[in-house]
Amino acid sequence: MKRIGGLLLFLLLSLSLQAQEKDCAVIVSHTETFRLTSPVSGEHTVDKTILVNHEDGLDAATLVIYQDSFRSLASFSGEVTSLQGSGKPLKLKEKDLVVLALSSGLADDGKTASYTPQGRYPMLVHYVYKIHYRKGIASFPAFTPIESEKVKLAEASFTVDVPEGFPIKDYSHMVSREVSTEKGRTLYRWTVKDFPAVVEEDMMPSYLELLPYVLASPMSIDYGGYQGDQSNWKGVGSWLYSMQENVQELPPHFVSELRKITEGCKSDLEKLEVLYAYLRENTRYVSIQLGIGGLRPMPAEEVHKMGFGDCKGLSNYLRCMLAAVDVPSDYYIIGTDRPNLVPGYASINQMNHAMLAVPMPQLQDTVWVECTNPSYPLGYRHSGAAGHEVVLVQPDGGKMVRIPSYPDSLSRIIQVADVTLAEDGSARLSLSRELWLDEMEPYLGFQNLSDNAKARALTSGMKLHADAIKVESIRNNFNDYRTLGRNFVPVIGIDYSMSTRVYANVNRERIFVPVNPVAMSIPVQKSGRVNPLVNEGGGIIENRVVLHIPDGYTIESMPKDVNLDTQWGRFQSHISVEGNNITIVQIIHAYRFEAPAQSYEDYKTFARAVNKAYSSSLVLRKCLSLQDNEG
Repeated sequence: MKRIGGLLLFLLLSLSLQAQEKDCAVIVSHTETFRLTSPVSGEHTVDKTILVNHEDGLDAATLVIYQDSFRSLASFSGEVTSLQGSGKPLKLKEKDLVVLALSSGLADDGKTASYTPQGRYPMLVHYVYKIHYRKGIASFPAFTPIESEKVKLAEASFTVDVPEGFPIKDYSHMVSREVSTEKGRTLYRWTVKDFPAVVEEDMMPSYLELLPYVLASPMSIDYGGYQGDQSNWKGVGSWLYSMQENVQELPPHFVSELRKITEGCKSDLEKLEVLYAYLRENTRYVSIQLGIGGLRPMPAEEVHKMGFGDCKGLSNYLRCMLAAVDVPSDYYIIGTDRPNLVPGYASINQMNHAMLAVPMPQLQDTVWVECTNPSYPLGYRHSGAAGHEVVLVQPDGGKMVRIPSYPDSLSRIIQVADVTLAEDGSARLSLSRELWLDEMEPYLGFQNLSDNAKARALTSGMKLHADAIKVESIRNNFNDYRTLGRNFVPVIGIDYSMSTRVYANVNRERIFVPVNPVAMSIPVQKSGRVNPLVNEGGGIIENRVVLHIPDGYTIESMPKDVNLDTQWGRFQSHISVEGNNITIVQIIHAYRFEAPAQSYEDYKTFARAVNKAYSSSLVLRKCLSLQDNEG
């Protein structure tokens, strides 16, 4: 590598000064080439230069190289130069990389080599490295030159170099593509220039819709000794099914045990309940990459022996247990990052997870089983799966289906606060929170949190300062889903109490009481909107506050009812009074929507109206006694 010259140093420093106001980093250049040297081997070369303006852009220059028995680092060099210093680069060699074995040596030679640059900002980081591929190539490296917000791209290119006549398939987004031939080889080249930094905003589209990327794969596969075709999902499924040979045997004594513990079951659903409970109690999830590049499941017998497995191993293990008691099921692959698979592009590199589908004719439905997270109730279609296109791996090939979504009306939060207000503005609160579907997912490990962590989780977003909080009970119906029908709808309920010295503000004979300090406001940005508005899932949040006011006080004023019905959602706010008890009911039903950035002002009007209703106050006035009137 050449030392940075004075003119180049000046230009880079000027670029940094221009970008510092909004760009955390600038990718000055990013070049990748993958050259296929045989159907089962190749070389991946990367040369990239990143200008880091401050620490928020450090991720763009942090290097992580994954290696396993199918790919290894062949060479590496680099430089880190602080532009405001002497300009003398820090030379990097392979020994400077931090090598970490995955899963404590359980993985199939899996390890990462990483480097995080250090120095004064702005700094220029340059990497050049080569990775050797061997024993098979299921897909070419994904080309993602930008992976985060506030990172600008000057120029980048990706070239796939294959023998002429070797068929590939590809999908590209926000890049230019050209194909050429040279000396008996075909070069596929994608380029992108002057790509602006993505601005992170609430309710923005997925990064996959906003950033450039390329996916490319061989049309046929020769991987770890397994040949296959990925021209369509049927072929991908056949190939994966062939890799599952010799991994479905269970010890005979264990098969006998399974039949014994399910002999009293009256249906396949009851057998599934028993075996899922067994899986939950006797295995644990470990993120390992055992078997044929992490694509072949760990043998069921080994999972049984060791008591752990990754998503493939645990899904295959439960499938084998079900088969032992004559319950059929399908192993399937899924991409949890996005609901829709790329149209016309069947390739394993779209998938990152494996699960199990158990047909239940008596329910006229399929039970979708997550085998890696014992906190999930049986049959719950979690947020990384509901509505997603998936591929069932069956003996006659792959079959693409879509996992059913839940109705938006079932995604809800119901919060009830019973507030006893004192004359000095302090209050005691008894609260209950009921969370349905994806709203309950952040609370799956709630029981295991410390008392302080529970208090933070329950008071986060409240517009009051809690001096004391006590969780009284936690209830759920994870093992009683029959009461909720065949949709397997999980609900978590939390009851808790708290007190605060400052619930309301006291000014002589008046008390100014917040209508709903336990509600969370809708975020509204002050700056102009850049991205389109996207809300991928609707839902309902209902807040009910029952306020017991002190004796001797009457209501002087209170907010009017609010009724809004817009393209963004419905909102209702109603206050009723009975004696010393005031009941506030506020319900927001958020809709799914996609709208251009220009619509943000209209959305902001709706959000501000809701927030105003949440933050409004009622005024209590102390009743004057007869003696006071005479005075």
